[in-house]
Amino acid sequence: MDLTITILTWLLPLLYLAVLIEHGLVFALRVRVDARSPWLILIVLLNVAYLVLRSAGPGPALGTPPTLPAILALSIAAVYALVELITRDRRTGVFVLAVVFIFQYTASMLFSHQTTAAGVEMSRMSSLWGGLHVILALLSYTALALAAVCGLLFIMVRRSLKRHDFGVLYDRLPPLTMLGHMTWHALLTGFICLSVALAAGPLLLAGHGGEGLSPKIIAKIVIGLAAWLIYAVAIFGKLVRKWDQSRISVIALIGFVIITILIVVSAIMSEPSA
Repeated sequence: MDLTITILTWLLPLLYLAVLIEHGLVFALRVRVDARSPWLILIVLLNVAYLVLRSAGPGPALGTPPTLPAILALSIAAVYALVELITRDRRTGVFVLAVVFIFQYTASMLFSHQTTAAGVEMSRMSSLWGGLHVILALLSYTALALAAVCGLLFIMVRRSLKRHDFGVLYDRLPPLTMLGHMTWHALLTGFICLSVALAAGPLLLAGHGGEGLSPKIIAKIVIGLAAWLIYAVAIFGKLVRKWDQSRISVIALIGFVIITILIVVSAIMSEPSA
């Protein structure tokens, strides 16, 4: 099994690089823009199998710092693969998959320098529920980040249409309607994953044997609930109040900026004072 893990450690970055090059050609040459390629989905499934094998073997558990780049790469690739499958438009893939490649390559570098000797510190997130919670939380924030990016592109394209200002980037991006669909589906995916992650939170805390909540955990709970409320408003407005896509895009962008600020502030406040 160790040989399989080693092979996959360096095979996955190469596979993501290959689909990145393919999507770069799609963006530059505008060929097979609406084609449904199964390769990205197969790579995502292979990535899932790789993380399962790693969690079963020696080394850091899922949710510990060394595994975070790998989980981020998987979550970004999975969300984008789902959005691409639904929208059948691959023109934004080069931007997303570049981030996926960077995270996966970073994870492979970390894993290659990691020794299998004991001494890898397991965090409080090393349980099964902890790993599930971390994966779902990262997946949700990844989807919401993708929604913010697509929402920003939607706003930019809409403003360009109003000003009759058409550039090269505008010519390569998907139509306004398609960007709106991508924003909505990414936002909805992130909201569902965030809801499940919040629901798994009490199960994770129950496994700590009655330990008190640290300020860092409280900050994470507050940020998660704040994100849930912001995007719940967007979903309510879309499904019940029939808000247009422009308003949903603005909420997706502003909401992610607010959540990012909250995460940074909580990280700064949780740092021990000198």
